[in-house]
Amino acid sequence: MKMKFSAKPSRINIKGLAVDLMLIGLSASLLWHFSNIWRYGQYLVGEPNILIRSVETVGLLFILAFGVGKCAGDLKREKR
Repeated sequence: MKMKFSAKPSRINIKGLAVDLMLIGLSASLLWHFSNIWRYGQYLVGEPNILIRSVETVGLLFILAFGVGKCAGDLKREKR
């Protein structure tokens, strides 16, 4: 069995990489929160700074919209 190596390096799919990193980050943060719930019985999070809380909320909404858009695109691609 002969292996072929390409002379050109493959291009990185930045959108796919971003989705993977977001998925890993969100999974890690949820695991952190749920592990603390198991350890302490509750986990209360509060951010007193309204600017930081707003940026975090908008960021999470962006990640949600990005994921839904990617899922819809993948479903459209599957139908073809």
